[in-house]
Amino acid sequence: MKKQTAALGLSLMLAVSGILGGCSGSSENAKAPETSAEAKQEAGEQNASEAKQGESSKPEDAGSGEVVTFKMVGNNSSALSTEAAKKIAALIEEKSGGSLKPELYLEGQLGDNDEDLCTGLSEGNYEMLLNAEMLFNWAVPDWMELFNMAFIFEDQAHLQKFWQSEMGADLSDKLIEKYGVRAYIDAIALRGPRYLTANKEIKSVDDMQGVKLRTPNNPGVIASWQATGANVTPVAWGELFGALQSGIVNAQENPLANIDQAGLFQVQTHLMQTEHQYTNYFMYFNDAWYQTLTPDQQKIIGEAIDEGFAWHNEQVNAEDEKFLDSFTEKGMTLIPKDQIDIQSFKDKIIPTLLEENKDLYPEGAYDKIQALKD
Repeated sequence: MKKQTAALGLSLMLAVSGILGGCSGSSENAKAPETSAEAKQEAGEQNASEAKQGESSKPEDAGSGEVVTFKMVGNNSSALSTEAAKKIAALIEEKSGGSLKPELYLEGQLGDNDEDLCTGLSEGNYEMLLNAEMLFNWAVPDWMELFNMAFIFEDQAHLQKFWQSEMGADLSDKLIEKYGVRAYIDAIALRGPRYLTANKEIKSVDDMQGVKLRTPNNPGVIASWQATGANVTPVAWGELFGALQSGIVNAQENPLANIDQAGLFQVQTHLMQTEHQYTNYFMYFNDAWYQTLTPDQQKIIGEAIDEGFAWHNEQVNAEDEKFLDSFTEKGMTLIPKDQIDIQSFKDKIIPTLLEENKDLYPEGAYDKIQALKD
C-alpha cells in the first residue's frame, strides 16, 4: 500500500456528497480555482484580508525552533466537527509544549462558502482547513462522481480503508499537484450514513415503484435512485419539509442528524436503515507551509488529528443511536438493515450506473474499491 510520508497524506460525495443534509459539504456546481494571477487575486479576496489580520507563521519560521503560529479554519458544518477541530488544536499545542500554536477560525468566521474557503487554503491565506470533499471534486471529478453512487461503500471501515489505500494516496498526490493542498488521509472524520425515509415500509427495491423520492440536485444521486424505479424529484433542502407535508414527494434520504434537525419525523412514518452512502471530512494543509515543518512537528499534528477524529467518530455513532431511539419514541417505524434486501438495490443501481457512466468513471475503479472490503 502506498502511504504518504511522515504519517500525513492527502475524500468524494458523497457524492458523496454533494449530498449532506440536503447538501453535502461539497458544492454541486462549484468551479475549481483558476490559475491566472488576476483570478487568484479575485478569488477568496475577502477571506484573505480577514485571515491576514492575524499573525500567521512564515514558511521560514516553521522549522526554526521558535513558536509557530498558524490558522486552522472551518465552516459551520456541524457542532461535532467544530468540537473536533478545537480538540485537535488543543492537542497540537499540548503535544508540542506550546511551540505549535493554532489560531482557530471556526463556525464560518472567515465565511461559510466552501469554494472560497478551499481557494483560500490553496492560495496560502491560512494553513489548515477542516472541510469535506470539495477539493477532491476539483482535482479528481471522475472519482468523486463514482462516489455519488449509492451502496458503493459497504460501511465506515470500507470508506476508511479506501482513503488509506494506494488509491487514496494517488488521489491525494493529485490534489497536491493541482492545487498545492495536502489532505490528511491516515484518519478521516466520518459523517453518519444516509438513510431512506418514506410513508410506507420499504424492504426491497420492488417497493420503490411509485415512490416520489426527493434527492439533492446531484446527477449521480438522482441516477442511483432513478435506477430503482422511484420517481425522483430534486427539492432544495429548505423546501423539503413542505414538499413532504404537501405530498409533492413522499420519501427522502439523508443522515439522521439532518432528519432530526429538519423535523422530518413529523411528516414521514418509516425509516429504513439502508446506510446507502458514507461520506467524511478531511483535515487539509497548504502544502507549501506543511513542507516547512520538521518531521517531529508533522508527527505531532498527525497524532493530534488521529485522536481528534477518533473522538469525533465515536460521538457521531453514539449520536446516531440516540437519534434512532428518539425517532422510535416519536412514532416512526424503524426497519433494520438486516430486514432489507440490500442486494436487490445494488443489483438495480450498480450495473445501470456503471453502464451509463462507463466513459465518466475511472476504468476499473469500482472493482478496485470493492476488492478492499473485509
